[in-house]
Amino acid sequence: MLIAGLILTGIIFLLIHFLRSDDTGDSSIPYAKCASYPIVGHLFAFLQDRTKLLLICSKQYGDCFRIRIFNQYFTMILSHADWTNVVRNSAFQFAASDFGAQIFDLSRAFDGRPDYDADTHRLYTQHLKNREGLRPIVTQFVRQMRELIKNDKKILEKNGNTSEWISSGLLEFSHHMLYQPSTVALIGDTNPLAAEDDFRLFDTKFHYFLVPFPRWIASLLLSREFQARSRLNEFWPKSLDPPGSSQFHRDRLEMFSNHSEWMSDKDKAALQTAFFWASLGNTIPAVFWSLFYILRDPKAISTITEEINTHLPAVPLDGDEDWIPEQLDACVYLESAVNETIRLVGAPFMQRKCVRDAQLVLQDGRTVQFKEGETLAWFGGASHHSEKFFVKPDEFLFDRFVNKKAESVPGFMPFGGGKSICPGRFFAKFEIKTCLAMLLRYMEYEIQDTQTIPTQIRARIGVGIAPPTKDIPIIYRYKL
Repeated sequence: MLIAGLILTGIIFLLIHFLRSDDTGDSSIPYAKCASYPIVGHLFAFLQDRTKLLLICSKQYGDCFRIRIFNQYFTMILSHADWTNVVRNSAFQFAASDFGAQIFDLSRAFDGRPDYDADTHRLYTQHLKNREGLRPIVTQFVRQMRELIKNDKKILEKNGNTSEWISSGLLEFSHHMLYQPSTVALIGDTNPLAAEDDFRLFDTKFHYFLVPFPRWIASLLLSREFQARSRLNEFWPKSLDPPGSSQFHRDRLEMFSNHSEWMSDKDKAALQTAFFWASLGNTIPAVFWSLFYILRDPKAISTITEEINTHLPAVPLDGDEDWIPEQLDACVYLESAVNETIRLVGAPFMQRKCVRDAQLVLQDGRTVQFKEGETLAWFGGASHHSEKFFVKPDEFLFDRFVNKKAESVPGFMPFGGGKSICPGRFFAKFEIKTCLAMLLRYMEYEIQDTQTIPTQIRARIGVGIAPPTKDIPIIYRYKL
């Protein structure tokens, strides 16, 4: 009886906790009542199909309204122009420490560390935001990927079936071709295959770490994923100079060491896991979707293949000539196809926290007030699929971005914005383009069903690039 009474008391307090606030509140921003339920708010609709939820709400409430997940409110800003003003306003900041703590179990020791933030900014600028810094990493990735393809082909040659068609899933194929070359090029020869199962497990449920579940609920629902994350954190070697690692990674580890007076070993490991996931979590599905859309478009594949043959040296798999960033940049149709793919399937859910009371004048003429502590959010799918910005927004037009600077195209913001814009976006693009170019150069493919476009994992939409709900069967073989 005592235990039952304690459980009942706990449930009552829990209900009071979630029901004590009025959804309408005193905010000048309307609360979207569609698909909202007691206690959980918009949780179910948000997880099932956030694109549909937000578009339905926008028809009724315009481009600015509030939604709720449990007791966490989000003010949705769907206008691209309005969100640009949010990003430029210093009153609205990206809560990096909240993000890191929720997903990667980082401590709050990073709060209020301007020296660390400045060191991180310098590191990214030196290695990831300029061509010379990227050059050695891109070159190493080219070598590692060519080595992987060469070794795979040697296995087939031993069995005497090099010219035979091989069956695979396109997503699994993309993972295989990217996972090890990318990890070795960046982090070094740390035996990445030993961490592959835990990466897959953590990545599969990654989006649920972003849902503001109470801690006890998250620990019940994601216990296996928490364990996988812990094993990943324990995987990284303590050495400041892992064999074969990039200069960027070595400089990053040295930077961690320089802040050892307050940065724990646990946080250092969590930061490595965060970087590990960031280098793969979106690029693998990006390669899948890019290959899928290119292979089902005869004009795209012929144009891009001709371009690759023109600008990228025909290096044999056992050759030692490298592809360099300038050669990849010359492939403008390949670049355009990658940007177009990201536009179609990349729908980031970006957040900013109000750090002081502020107001915002919206494009529709409204002036709205925000209080310190409120959370604002923008959903990329609203503009990426809007006819206001793109002709035939739901179609793949591989040449849509030809000779256009993607970052300046109105309505296109797949990597975030402001100070929190993805620092690895340039390397990610080079990785994707290199991977596609090599796969199209050395292999040929057939997709069994080119008419059906697979759906994305709905709950993952909003977290970069969502993978498909199920893999797509393909056959491939090496070109003779």
